[in-house]
Amino acid sequence: MHKQGIWGYVFTLPFVLNVVVFLLFPVIFSTYISFTEWDLFNPPRWIGLDNWVRTLQKHEFWVSMRNVFVFALIFVPLQTVLAFLVAFMLNQSIRAKSLFRLVYFLPVVTPWIAGGVVWVWMFNNQYGVLNWFLGTMGIGPGKWIDSPNWLVVIASIAVVNVWKGAGQSMIILLAGMQNVPKEVLESAQIDGASGWKQLTSIVFPIVTPMVYLVMILSTISAFHAFDVFLGLFGSITTGIPEQNMVPNLLIYRDAFLLFKMGPASATAWLLFLVILAFTLFQKTFEKRWVHYD
Repeated sequence: MHKQGIWGYVFTLPFVLNVVVFLLFPVIFSTYISFTEWDLFNPPRWIGLDNWVRTLQKHEFWVSMRNVFVFALIFVPLQTVLAFLVAFMLNQSIRAKSLFRLVYFLPVVTPWIAGGVVWVWMFNNQYGVLNWFLGTMGIGPGKWIDSPNWLVVIASIAVVNVWKGAGQSMIILLAGMQNVPKEVLESAQIDGASGWKQLTSIVFPIVTPMVYLVMILSTISAFHAFDVFLGLFGSITTGIPEQNMVPNLLIYRDAFLLFKMGPASATAWLLFLVILAFTLFQKTFEKRWVHYD
C-alpha cells in the first residue's frame, strides 16, 4: 500500500510541476512585476501602485477598453446566434452532412496569417470583393479596416472573428443538440409544430447549458482579442492606430517592444478583473434562462 502511494505521487509529479511552473509561478510573478519597474535586463525595482495608477490615467487604455467592449458586444451575440443556427441545420437529415461540418469548421484551423491576408484583400476599398458586391447593388465603395471611424473598424474585425470562431461554437452546440431526444421532435412534428417552433420551444431550452458555455467562452475570447487585429493590421508599431487598439495589443507592445514589464503586467491584471466582472455578471442571469434538468 505504501509503494502504491509513492508511485501515485511519482505519476502525478509531472502534472504538478506543469501547474506550478506554467500556471502558479507566472501568476504570482506577474502580480509582483505589476508593482515594480522592470525592463528585463536590470533587477526589478519596487514602485508600489504607480504602474496601476499610470495605466488607469492613460487615454489609450480607456480607448482600448472601449474598443474591446464594443468588439465583444458585436462578436458574442453574432457568433452565438450564427453557430446555433448552423448547428441546428447540420443536425438535420441532409446529404453530405459530414462535408458541411468540415467546411464550417475549416476556418477554426486556418492560420491567422492566411486568413488575415484574404480578409485584407476582401476589405480593400478599391478592388475588394466586398465593395464589388456592394457596387452591384448601387452602393458606393466604403472603407472598412482602414476607415477613420473606429466603430466601423471594430465592427469589421468582429465579423472576421465570427468567421474564425463560429465553427468551434457550432461543434459545441451540435454536441448538445444531438442529445435532444428524436422522439420528442418527431412527436412535435406530428402535432404540427413547424421547424421554427421546434427550434425555439424544444431544442433551445434543452441546449441552453451549451449556449451559456459558448457565450462565456466567446466573451473571454473577445476580451483576449489579439491575433485577429495583428493578422489584419500586420504590425503594432506602424499598422494599428491608437483609436483601434485593444488591451492585449497594449500589453504586447509594452512588454516585448518597449520592455516595460511593469505597465504591461498592470494592464494584464486590469483586463483580468474586467473579464472576471463580465463573467460574474453573466453568471447572475444563468438561473433565469439556463435549464439543466
